[in-house]
Amino acid sequence: MTDQPMAPAVAADEPPAAPATPTPTARERVLRAALRWTSAVLVFAALGGATAYAVTQPERTEIPGLRTPEDGRWTYPALSLPRLPEGAPRPLEDVKKNPGRRHYADLRALLLPAPEGAKNDPVFPGRRGWLPTGTFLQLFQKDHRQELALDLKHEGLRHIAARAWTTRDGTHAAIYLLQYSTQAYATRSQLDLSRIGIFQDAPDVSYDPGFGDSGNLPDGVDSFVFDERKPRGRDHVRYAHLVAGDTIAVIVLSHRGSMPAVPMHQTVLLQAQLLG
Repeated sequence: MTDQPMAPAVAADEPPAAPATPTPTARERVLRAALRWTSAVLVFAALGGATAYAVTQPERTEIPGLRTPEDGRWTYPALSLPRLPEGAPRPLEDVKKNPGRRHYADLRALLLPAPEGAKNDPVFPGRRGWLPTGTFLQLFQKDHRQELALDLKHEGLRHIAARAWTTRDGTHAAIYLLQYSTQAYATRSQLDLSRIGIFQDAPDVSYDPGFGDSGNLPDGVDSFVFDERKPRGRDHVRYAHLVAGDTIAVIVLSHRGSMPAVPMHQTVLLQAQLLG
């Protein structure tokens, strides 16, 4: 990954660094729970008054219950949260300081990077720019695009950050982060997407029963994970909506024949951690 990660600034009223063996906070407990799914080691490092997350893949033999060397999880590069503007609150931690639950960091810096060995899709701008709304609407059936476009405009969509990649086994992944002025607008827009946003490549879906433990998500992030029903076309599609403050994440993974659940759940959880 060529982008150099930045770390979030620590607010002036935050307490000094904790001792070596602190009592886990609620956020730390959530992160630790998520690692049961992501197979990652999350390391908190205080560097220059900032916090960074280092995510690597542990030895498979050290994970209880795994009898094979590979279980489908991807290895992601080190993840870090971008530095916030001075005095800006975090999006989901203090509703009094941030009633709109706004992300003050550049949304493009909150996109999950491609995993190890994957090839980035050059059509998606990543950190280079914003994705045109029309490109995002290509996900949906043609007859619904005009209505969706009007709904997105009515709810005050500000811009869309997006990244996509293809892994070595041919899995295609795309992540879209749609930012609004406040959480209320994002929540209403997600309802519109669920109501009329029928995917072009997955017109018949159901909720994914395997993603039932929302307790692994950061507090304040809501998830809606879907799986394409049979009979399917050439590719099997799984997708998810996340609502995190003023932002909706739309995550779409597809693979010829069958799309495994494990990398989908892993990707959803890691993107949620970046947004939360």
